[in-house]
Amino acid sequence: MRLLPRYAASLAGLALLAVLLAACGGDDEGEPAATSVAPSPTPAPAGSTAEERDAAGPVLMAAALLAEDLPEGFTFDEEKFLTNEEAVDEDLDYSGAATLEDYNQWGQILQYKAEYSRETPPSLTGATLFMQMTTILFRDSAGADESFEFLRQQTSDPEYVKAAERDFAEEGQDVRDLGVSPISFASVGEDRMAFELTFTMHDPDLDRNLDFVSQLIAIRRGRAIGALQTLAVGSPHPLKEVEDLARTLDERMKDALE
Repeated sequence: MRLLPRYAASLAGLALLAVLLAACGGDDEGEPAATSVAPSPTPAPAGSTAEERDAAGPVLMAAALLAEDLPEGFTFDEEKFLTNEEAVDEDLDYSGAATLEDYNQWGQILQYKAEYSRETPPSLTGATLFMQMTTILFRDSAGADESFEFLRQQTSDPEYVKAAERDFAEEGQDVRDLGVSPISFASVGEDRMAFELTFTMHDPDLDRNLDFVSQLIAIRRGRAIGALQTLAVGSPHPLKEVEDLARTLDERMKDALE
């Protein structure tokens, strides 16, 4: 499951229009047109340096939730850092997918992801099976805010759902009826958003269809973004517990940035 930002701003069309207008300029009385010079292309924003990423790693880990913060039964699975290049590779592949220039434009330095899971209980209904923590560090709060606003808009893009369904199919997963909707959430962080994803997937081992509910909570504080994603069967993870986790995440982010 992925819900990654995409920034869809481009000035290429405006730049082309400006060049065409300049080329069409001239005097109606036959005087030679002024020579126009196409503007030099704006350099692509630079990505993060190795020194920035080395400094960001401990901050991102300190800002993330730990196993002891989670409900009983969850154990650590894996963790990883993602450079901007690696983050782009993990994006959904569609016209709204993030580009490397987008991440660099935001001043994104590094992402950190940690995944936790617990054993599948005999009764699946209502069981939360998976949680993922993500923390992202930017050069400044303006870049974090820009990225955060795009993430808020991404879920309203109908192409996102289609791309997610294609991605599942390419991975051999029979996912149907994927939907995304905002949910009401407690005030936490300097900005926040919360979404619920629902879908049905066929489990070949059980030979039955299972209804899944995934909650995605994202928080922005200063130049950092933190996110918590849950995955449950049948019904969502209790919202109060998710809100408590989000408050803990916010405190961790605040302490890590000081």
